[in-house]
Amino acid sequence: MTDPDDLFAAHGYAEALFDALPDVVFFIKDSAGRYVRVNQTMADRCAGGDKSKLIGKKPTEVYPAPLAASYARQDEAVLKTGKPVEHQLELHIYTGRKAGWCLTTKHPLRDAKGRIIGVAGISRDLNAPSDKASGYAELATALKLMQARYTEGLRIEDIAKKAGLSVYQFEQRVQKLFQMSPLQLLHKLRLDEATRLLRETDLSLSDIALQTGWCDQSAFTRHFSRYAGMAPGRFRAMTT
Repeated sequence: MTDPDDLFAAHGYAEALFDALPDVVFFIKDSAGRYVRVNQTMADRCAGGDKSKLIGKKPTEVYPAPLAASYARQDEAVLKTGKPVEHQLELHIYTGRKAGWCLTTKHPLRDAKGRIIGVAGISRDLNAPSDKASGYAELATALKLMQARYTEGLRIEDIAKKAGLSVYQFEQRVQKLFQMSPLQLLHKLRLDEATRLLRETDLSLSDIALQTGWCDQSAFTRHFSRYAGMAPGRFRAMTT
């Protein structure tokens, strides 16, 4: 059986590469949520530049309680389900304890037998640090709404209004962060869940369409084929 420590050590090259990126935090955590690898950016922001002060610690020992709780919940979900966190907009701590917005991505780490043994992730800065971390709070509200209710018949106008943004402001911020329109992002959220259901369940295409917010199977198939380059049935046959 492969030793988890050996697997974590094998990611040292990635740590070295991320050391060169001052606007990206990189980390690897074990199955208990403890840091086993961090890049220099994280060490500079959270440990006075000393990586060794972070190794073996959990987020609750590094970040303020509200932020730490959110990070820990993400880790637990990835470890339990194996489902990655993709482009999660969240607050982060910068040098000088200032707050700013970042996009976080986390993926499960697996051993040779496919068992989840940890989490690897990055958090990419979106704007320069500021005392109030302004500029993305409204967008975070809108994205949380989309992530929680993407299966419903959401309208972009309603999402923007809920976040206190004009449609133009919402579209511009989403385009800047994700290089896609809000509608494309909403479609992506639906299709991400649809691909999971195609891989992991025996639900019919019609049921998957309804569970992921499409009006019918035809609309689901049309959009899935457009973005994935193949029909959902073919995708299922290739991945199950």
